[in-house]
Amino acid sequence: MFVRTVRCVLRTPALLVLLFLSALCLAGCSSSNSPTTTSPSTTATLATDTFNGSIGQNEAHVDTFTVTNSGYSLLAGFTSISPASVTALGLGIGNWDPATSTCSLNVSQNDTARSGSTGLSGTANSGSYCLRVYDGGNVAGGVVASYTVQVQHY
Repeated sequence: MFVRTVRCVLRTPALLVLLFLSALCLAGCSSSNSPTTTSPSTTATLATDTFNGSIGQNEAHVDTFTVTNSGYSLLAGFTSISPASVTALGLGIGNWDPATSTCSLNVSQNDTARSGSTGLSGTANSGSYCLRVYDGGNVAGGVVASYTVQVQHY
């Protein structure tokens, strides 16, 4: 009788380990037919607006974009400027008035924004904005500068 009791005691831990491992394996399995639910996201989604254009000496170009979520960062910068003789362009962000189609550069401005770096950064409220690319004194007469600029916001 003593031998039988020892054998049962020795088998019980092994049986418990086997049952535990089986439960883990089954918990990891799922059916592709089972419905899933997701809760709505409480974080804002990053938006990237890309604008292309070209300007000559003393010229400017304006594009508009909309920020939908207040209190998040806004970054703007050139991803390319050509020709190589134009080392920087002016970059400004202001409030856009759709009723009068005017851009007031009252938010931020950089006369020497370079390609490959952040030209402007800040925190934006929701609303209509304008991006102004202009000659900040780096475009020679007779030269046309082409650019690509990106604005990231939420």
